[in-house]
Amino acid sequence: MRNLVLVSLMLFILQSTAFSGWLIETLDLPGINPSLALNSAGYPCIAYHREGTGVKYAEWNGSQWLIDCAFSSTYTNVAWVSLALDTADAPHISFPRGPLYYVTRDDSLEWQIEQLEDLGTVSQSSMALDGEDSPHIAHGIDFGSSLAYAYRIDSTWVIDILETGNNTGWYTSIKLDADDNPHISYARRDPHLLMYASMDETDDWSFQVIDSLSEQCMNTSLALSGEGIPHISYNAENEVRYTYWTGSGWHIETVDACDSGSFGWGTSIGLDSADQPHIAYCSVDGNDLMYASRSGAGWQHELVDILPSYILSRGDPDLVLDAYDRPHIAYFCGYPDHDLRYAWNDGTGIGEGHEEVCYSFTCGPLYPNPTRGLTSLQFSLAGDSHVDVTLYDVSGRMAASPVSGQYTAGAHTESFSVFSPGIYFARISSGNQIETRRFVVID
Repeated sequence: MRNLVLVSLMLFILQSTAFSGWLIETLDLPGINPSLALNSAGYPCIAYHREGTGVKYAEWNGSQWLIDCAFSSTYTNVAWVSLALDTADAPHISFPRGPLYYVTRDDSLEWQIEQLEDLGTVSQSSMALDGEDSPHIAHGIDFGSSLAYAYRIDSTWVIDILETGNNTGWYTSIKLDADDNPHISYARRDPHLLMYASMDETDDWSFQVIDSLSEQCMNTSLALSGEGIPHISYNAENEVRYTYWTGSGWHIETVDACDSGSFGWGTSIGLDSADQPHIAYCSVDGNDLMYASRSGAGWQHELVDILPSYILSRGDPDLVLDAYDRPHIAYFCGYPDHDLRYAWNDGTGIGEGHEEVCYSFTCGPLYPNPTRGLTSLQFSLAGDSHVDVTLYDVSGRMAASPVSGQYTAGAHTESFSVFSPGIYFARISSGNQIETRRFVVID
């Protein structure tokens, strides 16, 4: 029996609002390692692991979220879920659960489940659909023993082992070019290398070493331009790096760096209509979900959300750009609740400088959300500053100004109440910085 939940309390309006900045939605709790896609209407669809439940699939239908259980399991290690939508907007999901699994939803809205041949414990997977809506999956086997590539012809799966040894097959990301040839970014260990594999028209694979690191290469994410040129984001020691093929070699540059430690869990890259890169990533030192976009003037950085300070169990963002080049990000928030969040920006608030956004003023989400009236906001100031919080209803009318005053440097928490049910936006300003947070008041 199909298990369908209508999430009507978390209404989300997919249109430009009167406010700039990021709009953030808490979608499920818990929700881990999400994979995001936009359907033909531009609405978000997210596949993710809900611990103790299995793999879930959430889709926005224009008025409410529909959450479905795609694969029921109490098995805890169902990470690296990968989602793709076919030409009819039907979801296809791959994930490891020991062996590799593949599920898709048919016209009757029932989930069809396939377990691929068990060649070993699958650690990670990444999936893309070709022009015939057939799946292609890159995955690692036995925690670094092999890099594998699976694809389906009619009802038969073919699995090719592309590389063995070299502690390979980590953090795979796959894309198909205009001719449906697969391209895969991945990492090796011992030594630590960023790798790229691609198949040509003769079905021959080529392998390239892109970057050599002194520590682990992690969290690769691959995008292809309209001409099939690969662009890759990845974690490299204490940096987020970006590379692309110039035609004769790989150009590598640093997107962001921290003074110590390393960057957090995940990078995700998308290319806009001009083939310029946009990258979502997590920082450890700042406990931040960040968004970077590159133009002719260099990289611009934007703070999206503040995450709990638990390094290895948070973030894992998945970024998709819509038809208007606006960024949409699905991510999870770490301990204690692993709540699944979805953020998007209408484009008018992007472009603040990284120094200003990261170090002068940051704020977290409103909690609880939804609320029966009372909600709280946490924010942090690098120096003494005046802070204003103004509330607006969904039509843009000001509802209240619960916070206005001078605050000292450091972390602060303010609570306020709204008693009329509805959708509201909190506009938080400090100096010339503005953040927007959305919340719902229920009866």
